Order: sequence, then structure tokens, then C-alpha cells
Amino acid sequence: MKFLRLGKEMWDMSKYPPGLQLYTLRNDMQNDLFGTLKKVAEMGYKLVEFFSWGYGGIPADEMKKTLNRLGLGVVSTYVGQEDLENDLQNQIEYALKLGVRYIVTGFSEESFRDESSIQGVISSLKNIGKEIKSRGLQLLYHPHAHEYKRVGGRLIIDRLLEGVGTDLMKLKVDLYWAKKGGLDPRAALFKYKGLSPLIDIKDMDKSGGFTEVGRGIIDWPPIFSILKDVGVKYYFVELDVSPHPLKSVKMSIDYLKSIGAV
Repeated sequence: MKFLRLGKEMWDMSKYPPGLQLYTLRNDMQNDLFGTLKKVAEMGYKLVEFFSWGYGGIPADEMKKTLNRLGLGVVSTYVGQEDLENDLQNQIEYALKLGVRYIVTGFSEESFRDESSIQGVISSLKNIGKEIKSRGLQLLYHPHAHEYKRVGGRLIIDRLLEGVGTDLMKLKVDLYWAKKGGLDPRAALFKYKGLSPLIDIKDMDKSGGFTEVGRGIIDWPPIFSILKDVGVKYYFVELDVSPHPLKSVKMSIDYLKSIGAV
């Protein structure tokens, strides 16, 4: 167990295998998928999270062999709303061949335009969650800022959790989007304690935009100190937009190493 002293406080920086959401490197992957994965492994990342339109047409068996050769594990994949609703069985089959345990998704802001739409999302997620659970996997919902808005006096994400049921759907809390939605990132993890086995580690600059982990306004050591207490099992670095994605993910893991999180 490693501890980091900040002022008078000592933070328990228990180590997790560093993960990367590959959407960050979507353009690099489009040009050279396996070469990009090799660079990710060389940086020190141990886990990667795919997105359903980012497999590059590579058969799952071949993808799994390459990941094994590079020493990269996979526990989750992000499946977009359209693929989730129209191509669920193929997405599940690919995930199972990779060894995935969690299928992550998120719905567009337009999906929550009124009460009827919210109820429609709940019904859809409930049906999808049942099918995913029947195959031995767990559905996770990834909120963006719009799910932290209030409708009917309650946060949309809380209504989704209640309506779908936390046996069928849990969360992947993205700490940038939690902050963007008005929640303190650390408080958000306590609020959803035991419901978010995965999280996204994403930093925010002073203007509210994206930046590399450790270069923004989110205080990371106190967050890492509570991950085990709130039931987080894995984290994934992500940067939605960057002019230099490979450099950004390298800077992010270097920062995590510097604070003892890796």
C-alpha cells in the first residue's frame, strides 16, 4: 500500500491497473489500430476500453490474441445508443469473445426531451439490461452533463437508476461530466457508492474544457484515496478532444505515476 502526503494529510494511493478509453485515440486507431495499441501498452496502460464502432473490422479472436500479446486486458466496452438498440446481439458476442464483463452506454440529450421520452429510455434500458444480464454481463450507464439535470424534481440519472433497477443497470461515472453537471467529483462517488464499478478519469481546465489528467482543476489524490471505499474496481483515462491525443494520454499516465496511483 502506498501513501502520499499532502500537507498534513496522508492519502492512501492504493494502485489500480491503469486503463485507457480508446475513444481518445480514435483517429490514430483508424490509421493504425494495432500500432496504436502497441504504443498504449508501451506507455504503461494495462487495460483498454473499446467503443463499438472502434474495432476496425477486426475479428474478435484476432483482436484478443493481439491484446494478449501486448499485455493489455479488457473488462469493458462502450456501445453507442444506436448499436445498443439495433445490433445488441452482435455487440454482446464480440464482447464475450474479448472477455468483457461490462457493457457501457449513454444516450443523447435529445432522448430526455420530455417525460414521455424519459419513460421510453427507461423501458429500452430495462429490456437491454435484461438481455445483457442473461448473457452473464452487466450494463453500465455513462452519464454526461445532461443526465445531471433535474426533471420532475429529481436528477435524470437517479430516475434512470430507479426505473431500470440497479440489478440490471449500474453506472460508469465520468468525473469530468459529473463536475460539468454541477456535482463535486468526490462527492459524486460517495453519492453513487457501490453503483459505479468503473469510472472515467478526465480533467477539466479553468474554462471548463478538456485537459490532460493532472493539468486541470480536479484534485485527484483525494479521489484516488476513496476508490476502494466507494466500490470502484477500474478506472479509465479519457480525453474527449485533444490536438495531440497520444501525447495527452502519455502525459496523463505520467501524472498518475507521479502521485503513486500507478
